Amino acid sequence: MPNKKGKRLVDVLGEEFNGATGEFIKVATDKFVKLFYLVKRNSRLPKHNKDIDWCRKMLDKVGDGTIPTKRELETANILWKQYK
Repeated sequence: MPNKKGKRLVDVLGEEFNGATGEFIKVATDKFVKLFYLVKRNSRLPKHNKDIDWCRKMLDKVGDGTIPTKRELETANILWKQYK
């Protein structure tokens, strides 16, 4: 079962996770929303627009019920550390 209290997005999605449940989608969406606003608030340079665009894409993807890949979750964690 995924660790729903983890701080990192990777913690939300365990290796044994088999399908998107409503609870998973809510947790993942909440975390991507927080990441989006963190990046948006701390982006001062135009080159960071790609990060905001990536966050928007991920919000749409998760909102549609698609499970993010492990690589996408790792990218989200990198952005979180970068803008924190």
